[in-house]
Amino acid sequence: MELLYWTALSVGFLGSFHCAGMCGPLAMALPSGNGSMLSMITGKLLYNLGRVLTYSVMGMLVGMVGHTFSMRGWQSDLSIISGILIILFVLLSNKRVLQFINSKLVGISFFFKKMFAVFMKSHSYGSLFTIGLINGILPCGFVYLALAGAATTQGPQQGAMYMFLFGLGTVPMMLTLAISGSLISIKARNIINKLSPVIAIALAVFLIQRGTMMKESEHACCKPKHTISYNQVK
Repeated sequence: MELLYWTALSVGFLGSFHCAGMCGPLAMALPSGNGSMLSMITGKLLYNLGRVLTYSVMGMLVGMVGHTFSMRGWQSDLSIISGILIILFVLLSNKRVLQFINSKLVGISFFFKKMFAVFMKSHSYGSLFTIGLINGILPCGFVYLALAGAATTQGPQQGAMYMFLFGLGTVPMMLTLAISGSLISIKARNIINKLSPVIAIALAVFLIQRGTMMKESEHACCKPKHTISYNQVK
């Protein structure tokens, strides 16, 4: 598997510790079906399947953008620009910026809470799957980070695969929370929150390096081959 896809899996797994604080309460509040262990696990799996499916569709859409750039020969530029934008976001982020963003998302969050409340009343598998689908489009910094990586792929299938692996990386933590009914400690979440910028910078550096290597490869392919003249042979 290409290294780019391994980064998706890694970002998903590491980011799930941060997301546990955001989506953990929702995961723990999910209905448990008819009360049996099998029914509960099946429902939680369907919830996570819904999240991963939404991520995959989002990856397919941004992958289309990546395909457009690839067809125009701008794939390496997109990879470098994505990396630079991630670094700028990390460096420019502060409490005021985050508070401003959160204030703008309050209305969106309230809308989704009302939707969740409707489906929470039902204990059907379909409702749990739908909750997962909706959960996948909730504002999340790590999802945006992963989408930046998916945009550097070369087509909708690759973009979908990237986000599928990202979602797959989040499943162990979210499934554990949903089944166990307990959040990770505040201390552990604080450690992960401090590591979040490091994870973002690591992905940014990888994307920039990948784009640079692609540029070098493009130049090597386009460079005219050295030809030996008849006089040189003679």
